[in-house]
Amino acid sequence: MTVNDKKRLAIIGGGPGGLAAARVFSQSLNNLEIEIFVKDYDIGGVWHYPEQEKDGRVMYDHLETNISKELMQFSGFPFDASVPLYPSRKNIWEYLKEYYKTFVANKDCITIHFSTEVTHLEKRGSQWKITYKNGLATTKSDFDFAIVASGHYSAPKFPSSITGIGQWFDDKSAIHSKNFKNCEFARDKTVIVVGNGSSGQDIANQLTTVAKKVYNSIREAASNQPKAKLIETIPTINGADRRNSSVALSDGRVIQNVDYIVFATGYYYSFPFIEPSIRLDVLGEGVTHDRNSSVNLHNLWEHMIYVKDPTLSFILIPQLVIPFPLSELQAAIMVEAFCKNLPIATEFDSSICGAHNFPKGKDLEHYAELQEILSSIPHRIGHFDPVKWDERLTELRNTSYTDKEERNMLLTEHAQTLREKKIPYFLPAPHA
Repeated sequence: MTVNDKKRLAIIGGGPGGLAAARVFSQSLNNLEIEIFVKDYDIGGVWHYPEQEKDGRVMYDHLETNISKELMQFSGFPFDASVPLYPSRKNIWEYLKEYYKTFVANKDCITIHFSTEVTHLEKRGSQWKITYKNGLATTKSDFDFAIVASGHYSAPKFPSSITGIGQWFDDKSAIHSKNFKNCEFARDKTVIVVGNGSSGQDIANQLTTVAKKVYNSIREAASNQPKAKLIETIPTINGADRRNSSVALSDGRVIQNVDYIVFATGYYYSFPFIEPSIRLDVLGEGVTHDRNSSVNLHNLWEHMIYVKDPTLSFILIPQLVIPFPLSELQAAIMVEAFCKNLPIATEFDSSICGAHNFPKGKDLEHYAELQEILSSIPHRIGHFDPVKWDERLTELRNTSYTDKEERNMLLTEHAQTLREKKIPYFLPAPHA
């Protein structure tokens, strides 16, 4: 693609990654027509959580971010001063809405299709053919480039080795955290929360305000993880007997009178709309859930660009990262790759891309690597400046782990106070 060629870009998804790609590409190239396909009726991706339509959405009522607003903000687009240090889900959605209005909406080069589901993406010759559905109408359209920004929160992951758990799901006594909205269902009940990631810890803490007893089933407790007085940590589950309401643990113990099990066990990567051959390349052959889902991805250079055809890219695949600024940094690199200003090796060790959960501190190494790639390009075609991870931001990221531990301790104390007052969980006041 040369600077003067008229080309078309499809962005599948209207969450943070899709919006960031639209901003960066529209500001970088004046010869590009961009179309965004949004399955929902509004922007925001998982952050869109309308009060009257909560079912099937990943968010829950009383959720706040686990990273500060200063780290989370897009390039040159700070949060409003009134937003608390750890923004609520509503704060984030309002922020994304303003980002959309400022950089995406009403741009001549951008068309956005709401309530539109992409059902198929395939390569035909030099073009990406996209089939999409809006209501009863099905349409096909051709594009030179495609960015998959559909997120990774659609295919819930469950432990596969728990005998008898199917009966619990059949009568809705077991749910995935995707279906958790608030703690009210657990009033005076005994609940086991499986998983101790951010969501698992948060959900278990919220449940303590109304539940009779809360257990947290985890593989291995972190030494610095705050211990809530009202939550009992237990090992993994081997079996669950719904008829007797009992759960057998891996250490031989059996917990009686269990009412609910909540699985905060994450999600699979899933791209059911991508043509089978590419889907197999990306998802790999060792699929653990079904043919459309996988724990890890393959053949993606720097976790984003499909090595066998660099006109296809995926945005915000990595997890345990600072997503908003990363998405703009990724998009800035995609501009150069799509314009053939950044060669992508087609011979690629797919195992390099296998795991996308960065261990503590490793995300900073990834940001630095991407920054180095971008800054090493002699004559950049795009001129968008993503967030630069300088000493100040690096220090903020390094201290964010202990900062969040302190925040979690405060939320634990807050939940205990609410329990004593017999009040269901809600977030403390912004200044707290």
